[in-house]
Amino acid sequence: METLIKDGYVHQLKDGRSSFEKKNILIKDDKISYIGDSGDFSNHKIDKIISANNCLVIPGLVNSHLHSHCHFNKGGFDNLPLEVWMLYLRPLYTGISLTPDEIYLRTLFGCIEMLKTGTTTIIDDIVQTPSLNEKNLEMIFKAYRKAGIRSLVTTHLVNMPMYKTIAYLDEMLDENLKQKLNSKFVPEDEILSYVEENLKKFNTNNSIQRYVLAPSGPQRCTIKLQDGLKNLSEKYNVPSICHVLETKTQYITGKEIYNKTLVEYLKDNGLLYKNLSLVHCVWVTDKDIELIADSGSRIIHNPASNLKLGSGIAPVKKFIDNNIPVGLGTDNTSSNDSLNVFELMKLTGLIHKVQYTDYKKWVGADESFRMATIEGAKCALMEDEIGTIELDKKADLVLLDIRNERFIPSNNYLNQIVYAENGSSVKTVMINGQVVVENGTIISFNEKEVLDEVTNLMPKVFKERKLAYEQAKDVSDKFKEAYFRAHEKYNN
Repeated sequence: METLIKDGYVHQLKDGRSSFEKKNILIKDDKISYIGDSGDFSNHKIDKIISANNCLVIPGLVNSHLHSHCHFNKGGFDNLPLEVWMLYLRPLYTGISLTPDEIYLRTLFGCIEMLKTGTTTIIDDIVQTPSLNEKNLEMIFKAYRKAGIRSLVTTHLVNMPMYKTIAYLDEMLDENLKQKLNSKFVPEDEILSYVEENLKKFNTNNSIQRYVLAPSGPQRCTIKLQDGLKNLSEKYNVPSICHVLETKTQYITGKEIYNKTLVEYLKDNGLLYKNLSLVHCVWVTDKDIELIADSGSRIIHNPASNLKLGSGIAPVKKFIDNNIPVGLGTDNTSSNDSLNVFELMKLTGLIHKVQYTDYKKWVGADESFRMATIEGAKCALMEDEIGTIELDKKADLVLLDIRNERFIPSNNYLNQIVYAENGSSVKTVMINGQVVVENGTIISFNEKEVLDEVTNLMPKVFKERKLAYEQAKDVSDKFKEAYFRAHEKYNN
């Protein structure tokens, strides 16, 4: 099948600099086979012609970090730090009550916002362990196949009790509360076997949905589990996603439990490696940054979540200056309330300007756009396939209609994409050569049906949220105390 995109202003990245050039793009099956000015395609059997007149054509956006298990928590929280907020996301003691069909629905629900705002690739870090219903993971893959979105799906792995992952909690909680929080963890060998089975099951040659790895954090997983995941990551050449130094409390946790930062802890245990993407990295030291750069690991920046949870502002310019690939992630909708990567680009281009007086060191539109495209592709280990518009790369493309107030006058297309656009200009979205959004409407599934079914599901969701609040009462005071104690320790 051949598709022709005609007369668009096509984004080109040359020597790290962006430009927009009036060109045609020919797509054969799932790849870009031609980019140029020629208007003669008489020797080609064109199956579909897409007019890109008055449109920018940009690479599909990459959301390098999200948690689809939190899609129904949108708008549920405000003014809570990570260590307290996480108590209310789901019931602490009773697990997830959604059926596989409801999880399928929840996953499709998240795709609505992502597709309509130009996201074509995601890394979804989901709570799905070997102790849960095996069909849940299959239904998540089924939903992403239905939506047509390029997705890397992880199993978010934890095998340490919560009270041992936050400084001071172990000594604060009585044995009764510890027992309630002390889940029965599956042995490491069994977890690793489960993970490898999924790598073989889901990572087929023709699928754009793949299974990848996710040790939750250095303090939340045993060394044996993390080492086993590293080996699998390298054996199957898949990304591994790990939350590191998101908060001041996590910085103090590293110092109190391991007498070193969590990045140093990873390095000392041979757990910094090229396929690893470190999520957040707000409270890293300069030495940490050097270690990350030397290892070839990537970093995933989550500016909206970091701000909403009061975690801080990551030293992104230092990452860039050390040649560390930096992708962008929305993180949970409950700590962001949005899955819109355009918002992330704007935040990234704004908040880092306050970190330096010397404006030559500011992060701007150019860096922000690259983080949402080619740098995100690097976090997915897919920079040779997606992230830029080049010959033989996958046809993951977004057409932005510029006949609107966000692009008139057209002073600088890149600046206006980052600072003026909010996703409303998205006209067409193509993933792997297939159109999934046409004239602003999702065509891979019925959006209205999904919204109607989600609305009908809300009474069950609200009931579960009420239960989460009730169960959190037992321990919330101690978690708050640990949070304030860690901050006091850091500030002193």
